[in-house]
Amino acid sequence: MVAARALAPRLAAVLLALAALAGCEKAQQVSQGVDKARDCATVLKEIANLNLDPQSAARAASQAQDTANRLNDAARNVDQADVRNAAEDLAAKVKVLGSKANNTTPAQLEQQIREVTQAATRLASTCNVPIDQVIRTG
Repeated sequence: MVAARALAPRLAAVLLALAALAGCEKAQQVSQGVDKARDCATVLKEIANLNLDPQSAARAASQAQDTANRLNDAARNVDQADVRNAAEDLAAKVKVLGSKANNTTPAQLEQQIREVTQAATRLASTCNVPIDQVIRTG
């Protein structure tokens, strides 16, 4: 009985330490979530005006190049690797679309648009945002 009373404060201290550690882990998870949301907002704002309507894509080749450059610049400043990788992939696809938009067949243009849409979908999924809030497709 005496041993149990002596053990109780130690057990309480261990339980408090475990609770504090759990709280720290939860706080770290929240912090990572906030960091990811900030990184997503940083890259998503760079593609806010990207329009993947086939008629618009051909007319907006220079805009696509500018968008790709801005997105690539923004991606370099992102801490979250998954967001950075998805943004860099999208930037590369948009850059190709911009460079080929005016010198391609309709079928090739459609393929380039599909590739950009897939890359944008990956970024949207990484950021937990619906794709229709990321790009316009028509």
